[in-house]
Amino acid sequence: MKSIMTVTLKEAIRKKTFLVMGIITVLYLIFWVAILNYFQNAHLSSRSVDFKPLASIMLTQTVLQFSSMIMCLLTIVLGAGAVSSELETGMIHAMLSRPLGRAEYILGKFFGLAILISAYATGLMAAILIIGRAYSLDTIIALSFPQIVQSWLIYICVPLAVLCVTLYGSISLKTVPNGLLMIFVYILGNIGGIVEMIGNYINSKVINSVGILISLISPFHTLYASAERVLLPSSGIAGELVRGAGGLTGSGQPASVVMYLYIAFYAIGFLLISIRKFRKLDIT
Repeated sequence: MKSIMTVTLKEAIRKKTFLVMGIITVLYLIFWVAILNYFQNAHLSSRSVDFKPLASIMLTQTVLQFSSMIMCLLTIVLGAGAVSSELETGMIHAMLSRPLGRAEYILGKFFGLAILISAYATGLMAAILIIGRAYSLDTIIALSFPQIVQSWLIYICVPLAVLCVTLYGSISLKTVPNGLLMIFVYILGNIGGIVEMIGNYINSKVINSVGILISLISPFHTLYASAERVLLPSSGIAGELVRGAGGLTGSGQPASVVMYLYIAFYAIGFLLISIRKFRKLDIT
């Protein structure tokens, strides 16, 4: 398994996709610096000064949400062809000709990509927080170390959950259809957050139930929203306004323990059925 993990990690790093996403990430961070520079140096009127705490939270929320989207897109692009590309080219025969079980092959693929994605997510989140702190952004300065660690742990779980589902799709579908399907599933989770938010706003149990159902099918945004709730201020009018608005993609009620358990079973379940499906797959 270790050899597959190492090979998968090296191949993912060498791919042009990873290089392109790295360039996009750098440009994104430069854009973050430019926004903060303008935000800190802007001449504010007395009315604008009162709006500054809310603007700080909105900036933090926006940059984190888009960073999560970039992170999950990279996961989908790298994971979509993890198995299917080797099935299509026939390289799978050379890989499995070694004394290697099929379960070890899938787990090697998963852990190889998981290490890369976790490192990328950690670096991205760290860069966002360091830049925010350098510009004395209120929301970043107010964070305690336990808050950062807790939100980081949840934050990296988002792409790992996406990877579990993408890996299953890579066994069942070809690379391009799997990538497109996973992008749709990921976006569906964001839509679920919006639907649930609307249901709560108009007090409609039916609409709220639809939003919850969508979130069960695609729980990735629910997981991300939990990380965001840890990072954003839990008190104050500004924090409550933004939290109630739900941000760019909406957010329903805070995730319960049951929902966390469901997401864990959801991700691990897809990984296990990936192993089972690959064991039964005819690759001759």
